[in-house]
Amino acid sequence: MKVLKLPSEPIVYAEDRLFGRFFRTPTPSSLLISGGVGSLIMNPPQSAINNADQVYLGGHKHVLTDDDVALITAAGFGDLITDEPDVQDRMPRRKPRKLG
Repeated sequence: MKVLKLPSEPIVYAEDRLFGRFFRTPTPSSLLISGGVGSLIMNPPQSAINNADQVYLGGHKHVLTDDDVALITAAGFGDLITDEPDVQDRMPRRKPRKLG
């Protein structure tokens, strides 16, 4: 199972020195692909999302199809694709119980 893992960056949202030093929020980037060209954008505006051919929002686990893998690789972001085992492969098999 191919999964897209988008990078995140710790961002300081507090303005003062006390809270700005201690509270950093990991903010994920989104991948927008338009005309075969991809770009990583933090907090993309709605207009950029509407104009993109394909959008992968940050902070989500995107399970990819073969077409998605080809599109992302052609856009130059193939290094963000990882191969994870399927959920069914990780679950232990249980023997069926007899009823009655």
